[in-house]
Amino acid sequence: MLDVKSTSKGLLPPRMTFAQRNAIASPEPGLLVICTNCLADGSATLSIYLGGQWINFSGNCTLPTAPAEGTHTQTGTSIIWNWSAVPIALGYKWNSINDYASATAMGSLTSKTETGLTTGSSYTRYVWAYNACGQTSATTLTGQALSCGSSFTVNHWTGSVAPVDKTVTYGTTTNIPGEPAKCWITRNLGATQQPNAKSDATEPAAGWYWQFNLKQGYKHDGVTRTPNTTWITSISENSDWTAINDPCRLLLGVAWHIPAMSEWNNIISAGGWTNWNGPWGSALQLNGAGLLNSSTGSLTSPGAEGVYWCNSQSNSFYAAAFDFSASYCFVGSGGNKGLGLTNRCIRN
Repeated sequence: MLDVKSTSKGLLPPRMTFAQRNAIASPEPGLLVICTNCLADGSATLSIYLGGQWINFSGNCTLPTAPAEGTHTQTGTSIIWNWSAVPIALGYKWNSINDYASATAMGSLTSKTETGLTTGSSYTRYVWAYNACGQTSATTLTGQALSCGSSFTVNHWTGSVAPVDKTVTYGTTTNIPGEPAKCWITRNLGATQQPNAKSDATEPAAGWYWQFNLKQGYKHDGVTRTPNTTWITSISENSDWTAINDPCRLLLGVAWHIPAMSEWNNIISAGGWTNWNGPWGSALQLNGAGLLNSSTGSLTSPGAEGVYWCNSQSNSFYAAAFDFSASYCFVGSGGNKGLGLTNRCIRN
């Protein structure tokens, strides 16, 4: 019964935020408001209350975006899991398995404290944001029940990742300039002892070697490579290092990964590293363990060069690697994927 006409003005419904709109007590069906931040990107929309819920004028019910994984507080027996708040979420759910139906309702909280965990063990958890339209896809959270700076012991068993049986106690360290919030192991993956010098390439200090995006590790004692299987001389594959093949994740737990190119570059730049004195003098004590030749699988440059994988490829044949010696220190993009290089693992 209302006929409003104008060629220079319009009808402006009340304007309010998402929270203010939802605070309206017992809204009548058909109630119209302008919600100033009700879309997933935080922008405004015309909201109509119909069918017991607020929907957009277009008829589309907008889901929130999935929350981002936050920085977790990790101790020897507990983890405080954290995730980001997202626009237009009514709340969040958290679970130890990827099942929304049985998840714990967290309300508007963006953290969950879990206690009684096993020291040194890694864990995977899941979180969802939801509103009246439904829930987002699950965001995967990974953590380890260990304060960085503590040690943890891992029993490695011969198989498709570890080349030999070996029990290793890994130290950890943090506050590395360039990546101060990250946690690193203080010896190479598979190494049973700290190197006694930057040129220490003995098998206990060198650890194991991997070809790019292949999970099988190799031990080399200077004479024999184990396993002494047929060496893969050429790898042509359009892929970064995948999680299912990441030896850091497979041997240490889901919280760990091979460093990204940016993570190596950040600590090189912040530390002002120009040769192997920088990596060796840092809390990481990186040593020149050498590498395995891409053509033969034989040990090359032991005690003279250290080369560590990044988790990103350059192209189908080459990948990024951190390389240092007595005269240089850099991250390059020309590492032949067939090379066998050491790994130093990192955790958030």
